[in-house]
Amino acid sequence: MKCGAAVAALSVALVHGGVAFADDAAGDEDDIRNMNQITVYGEKRETTLQDAPIALSAITGDILEQAGITDPSQLNGYVPGLMITKSGGSERIVTIRGVGQQTPENFATIPGVSFHVDGAFLPNSIALNMGFFDVDRIEVLRGPQGAVFGQSSTGGSINVITNQPTLGESKGTFKATLGDYNYVQGFASYNVPIGETAAIRGSIQQTSHDGYATATSIDGGYELDDADNEHYRLAALWEPTDKLSTTLSYTLYNDKHNGGALKNIEDPNPDIREVTQDFPAKFKLRSELATLNVSYELPFATLKSVTSYQDMSHDQSFDADRLDLATYGGYDHVATWATEAETFMEELTISSLPESGIDWIAGVFYSNTDSAQYVVEYRELGVTSIPGLPVLPRDTTPAEIPSNLAYENISTVNRESIAPFFQATIPLMENLSATVGARYNDDKYDGEGASYYSTPTASSFATQTWTGKVGLDYDISEDSMVYASWSRGYKPGGLNGGTSGALVVSSTYDEETVEAIEFGSKNTFLDGRATLNASVFFNQYENMQFIEEDPIPYAGGIGNIPEAETYGIELEGSYLTFNDQLMLGGNMAMLDGEVTADYVALDRRLADLAGDEAVNSGATYPWSYDWFLARQSAGVQVEGNTPPNLADLTYNLYAAWFQPVGDHGELTSRIENVYVGEYEARIFNTAGADDVPSYSLWNAYFQYQPNEAPWFVSASITNIGDEEGISGRFVDPYSSGTVSNEYVPPRQLLVTFGFEF
Repeated sequence: MKCGAAVAALSVALVHGGVAFADDAAGDEDDIRNMNQITVYGEKRETTLQDAPIALSAITGDILEQAGITDPSQLNGYVPGLMITKSGGSERIVTIRGVGQQTPENFATIPGVSFHVDGAFLPNSIALNMGFFDVDRIEVLRGPQGAVFGQSSTGGSINVITNQPTLGESKGTFKATLGDYNYVQGFASYNVPIGETAAIRGSIQQTSHDGYATATSIDGGYELDDADNEHYRLAALWEPTDKLSTTLSYTLYNDKHNGGALKNIEDPNPDIREVTQDFPAKFKLRSELATLNVSYELPFATLKSVTSYQDMSHDQSFDADRLDLATYGGYDHVATWATEAETFMEELTISSLPESGIDWIAGVFYSNTDSAQYVVEYRELGVTSIPGLPVLPRDTTPAEIPSNLAYENISTVNRESIAPFFQATIPLMENLSATVGARYNDDKYDGEGASYYSTPTASSFATQTWTGKVGLDYDISEDSMVYASWSRGYKPGGLNGGTSGALVVSSTYDEETVEAIEFGSKNTFLDGRATLNASVFFNQYENMQFIEEDPIPYAGGIGNIPEAETYGIELEGSYLTFNDQLMLGGNMAMLDGEVTADYVALDRRLADLAGDEAVNSGATYPWSYDWFLARQSAGVQVEGNTPPNLADLTYNLYAAWFQPVGDHGELTSRIENVYVGEYEARIFNTAGADDVPSYSLWNAYFQYQPNEAPWFVSASITNIGDEEGISGRFVDPYSSGTVSNEYVPPRQLLVTFGFEF
């Protein structure tokens, strides 16, 4: 069935593959000088990439295909300052310029980088597991987005724009990809016009491959980091007049595989593709997204509505100690970590027409999310066998709890957010404009939770605050501009449901805010053949949310580090030469920062060591008050430490050559180097646990496109040197406090055949 899907697959032919900005806004595919005029929607207004006075990067669907990017974590290095890592194999932790989410595995919080698909806000970071499907481009806005984007946009925003139905033409494409590790991907789409005013586009994709790693302590070996998923999308466009446009889309994603490969740093096996684990990891995700986009042009403005409904169910099980019974001296296994989320979102905006002297937009955003979580974890030391580890019924009584149950939690949360906003760009003089925007955020939280099958406790919390932006941009010439801005973004506060008996961790946590100052410049040279964009920024964190450990095990929650700052410089550029045959380009970011306030936080690993030392010395015994105090004594002063996920240097450099093959076609060759520098995994900066080393990857891509035929064939080689780079490090704040590495995928050859009809 999968092979059939691959043979019958479908894809749009690449346009000048290897050029990151090869979307020709002028409609002339032969004029590659328009490569930097890709249309973007940035702050919800249509402009070109070079004319937008903000730090904005765009990645086309072509680049995603050429680089073999199917998972968001593979974007590292393609956008300045962007870092995406896995958390326990399920969540995607996204930071931009070191600002994002520092609360892994906690469904009560929301990401610091907002994620949107065709205008719909997706509040749960697990949704990023859907990857990228039938994508036209991805726009990444760097820095706080506190006006037209609001909740959770302390670090920035990722906006995915999918391929849309088109009027007046029947067309389809297919693509089949085969590769190492039994990689099979089939993609197909077809656009059907219905009269002159409507069209329907359907697309399907199925992907599978063998695991990149193996759990060796499971009989017969057990593959990890495999893939088995399917994607479906149906979109309908209706444009009865030139003033009204309506698009209704539905996307379904199903994923079922063996879980991610996270290798314990204490694993005795030196092979990074073999993990000494004895519990089978499983991952399931079903996600539905329905979106209705309506745009109507009034005589004086454009009225738009984005309505979306999202339904997600996710369940995973995994080896929490990430070792086998003999190596760990017992077991720590999560039998289930199940999450369900249902979201309704509505955003209504009214904005100026393109020819208006003042660009303005006003609107209101509303979101309501119901989430539920169920966690069952077992742990036992000093045993020689592992018993059955059932997922207990949710109505289990405390008297029925087995002795090896380490942790259990059932929680429900309702989050409601409403935010009116306004932003305007006003010309002050011929070449100087000012932008002013504001947003009032009102967030409410109602929850109910219980641990160890106790009686649920209800709680509520509310946050209200202003965010916004002030900016200036000046056109030095038709091809060069400079801009400066101040912006403020925030994440709402909330409640720690399991901290009623905690010694240190509060029952509530405060809202997190980030204020940013940025200076930037965008420049086009040589009649559009070269560009160079630069930005310098300074971020001031206030009440950074992070996972805070309590001296009492399993009583931790979310805490706030009073102050921190991040700063850096970013560069992006491209150069087309040799009669439009050679393209050189890339991006770079140099980042740094520190915690600037006095704060003592407890590292779970150090607390465990301090508690064990007190017990071994005979001074106390486990779970006594003195034992809690011994654990508390391991607190770490974090002032002066570097914030997490702030790589000192990242870059992507590429060269693409477009070679005519007689009068028959064109051969595109592209080679790139991706480098991700050193960074700290947590706020503690603990040597051996938090210091993640740098890595460098080389990728190559080749494509042949005939001039008069509607097909193409391509080959990509990723991680040519088979580097063992650590793409992410997860220091588990729960369970055993294990430190594990997530590695970049191994070297892989993918061959693709595509056809357009």
